[in-house]
Amino acid sequence: MRTFFAFFAKNKILAYMITLLILLSGFGTLFTIQRDLFPNVEFGEIIITTRYPGASPEDVELKVTNKIEDELRTVEGLKHFSSWSTENFSMIHIVIDPDEPDQDEVVTDVRDAVNRVTDLPREIDESPFVKELTTSEFPMIEVGLTGDIPYAELKELARQFEKRLQNIPGVSRLERYGWREREIHIEVNPDKLVEYELPISYVVNAIRARNIQATGGSFESYVSEKNIVTMAEFRDPMEARSVVAQTTFHGPLIRIENIANIDDTFEKERVISRMNGESAISFIALKTSSADIVRTVDAIKALVKEEQSRLPEGVRAVFSNDASKYVRNRFSTVANNGLLGLVFLITILALVLNARIAFWVALGIPVAILGTIFLLPPFGTFLDSITMTALVLVIGIVVDDAIIIAEYIYKEYEKGKPPLQAAVDGISGVFKPVITTVLTTFIAFSPLFFMPGMLGKFVYVIPLAISIALFVSLVEACLALPSHIAGGLSKSHARDDRRNEFFSAMQEKFSRFIVFVLNRRFVVIFLFIVTLAGTVFWASKSMTIILFPSQAADAFIISLETESGSSLQATLDKTVEVEKIVSALGENELDSFVSRVGLQGDVIAATESENYATMFVALV
Repeated sequence: MRTFFAFFAKNKILAYMITLLILLSGFGTLFTIQRDLFPNVEFGEIIITTRYPGASPEDVELKVTNKIEDELRTVEGLKHFSSWSTENFSMIHIVIDPDEPDQDEVVTDVRDAVNRVTDLPREIDESPFVKELTTSEFPMIEVGLTGDIPYAELKELARQFEKRLQNIPGVSRLERYGWREREIHIEVNPDKLVEYELPISYVVNAIRARNIQATGGSFESYVSEKNIVTMAEFRDPMEARSVVAQTTFHGPLIRIENIANIDDTFEKERVISRMNGESAISFIALKTSSADIVRTVDAIKALVKEEQSRLPEGVRAVFSNDASKYVRNRFSTVANNGLLGLVFLITILALVLNARIAFWVALGIPVAILGTIFLLPPFGTFLDSITMTALVLVIGIVVDDAIIIAEYIYKEYEKGKPPLQAAVDGISGVFKPVITTVLTTFIAFSPLFFMPGMLGKFVYVIPLAISIALFVSLVEACLALPSHIAGGLSKSHARDDRRNEFFSAMQEKFSRFIVFVLNRRFVVIFLFIVTLAGTVFWASKSMTIILFPSQAADAFIISLETESGSSLQATLDKTVEVEKIVSALGENELDSFVSRVGLQGDVIAATESENYATMFVALV
């Protein structure tokens, strides 16, 4: 091993190249690596939602929920499923067996089972929606348009804004709220029907027969064949006024305008969406699995800023629930901890050893972090809040080996050896203890690789990031650091001698203390055993186990419920009262809040019910 270490210690250019290569590779990856709130984890859960307008909970259960559940019972690989049937709405929550080897196939089987349900009531105009829960499905940000203008004008602005928002790279899909589809209402006057002795079915059939586009067969000849296509769809809804509902040989033509009024309007509101206390049409942006949440949200905010300059007076573009701020905070934490670590490390090592040695040892922190960032993508992961927490944890560990190596090299140099020989002897003397410390630390974290369940999927990145950082630090400390230190050793001992006098005095006192302890080692061991036993006994009797510690909330949800049978407007009035209380928090505490009147649940799973409302409040 001495020959191996001597080769790297002699070749300073190679040592510089190793350090520089790791730093540049990490910097290059830092600007392209994906950043997200959580690791890309599949929860193994599926939500099936079906909307049945105008149905009671009993009808929803009998005609929708039970039929879907009957088909789901034929799917293998499901752990269990549960359902909720409420007015107008059915929701089924499925949990896939975690031991199932191919969960993607189970999801496909669930979709096929739902598609086999073909006898749903005709009032259901939308197919059941099957949604697999993954971390990539979490919302990035909610963007909305609000203003005191007619809804038709606001919807047209929102439609144009939606197209531009959908075209932003990294946006997979948008969930609409406050969006009402266009509807044409034909309000028939019952008195007119009696006057003209006209059944309502005549009106319905006349409009249906007039508004068609269908293939009507073909003309064939010896040389050609021509298709017949009936194209009679309304281009303007008001064209329906001239449709003939009834005609006779002796009486007048009875047109729709004679018996009904036609109103071009929008569907009835099922869920009222409000942002910061104002009605809004909003879009929740969900990211693609490979998109960077910070860059994508920045692009969305840039679009919002650009759109604001185009909007008419009185209309505002607002956003809420920015999930990227948590990732930014983690990045800031890693950067601040790394910077503080560098400052403290350089200061202490400069006092103990040498300023130039302190610099090269402290450089191990950015080398380990950037090297880890460079190697994360090949392992199929990226930077998320948990990975960055692991980097914060490992900052204080990665420099331990470098400190041991630097101190031993410096000690060999103080014996009068040349810098190069001191470097080779130093790394050769402590290589085994250094590799042992790295391996023991790796072994301490390795059980997290095999943690089962959903928690195991999330914490997998912690031992991965720590292990990569440890081994990157080991390579840099063993191959490049000795050469760097050898070049930084000075032949002047004037300042070092004064410094060594201080530490020599401390070392002498510490040596006497160690001798005192070793002479009474059996007593010391006994005291430690008693202390350990007492600690375990006290912990088992007095301490409770909490999986996650409580902390101050940066967001919370308010759930509102009015009396059963309350109208959507009555629930809205109560929600406005609560909004005023939330608004009183002020700008120093309140970031934004979003209200969903007619919705019960959370961001992931929610059911429609007119006597419920949900508010999502984000704090600064």
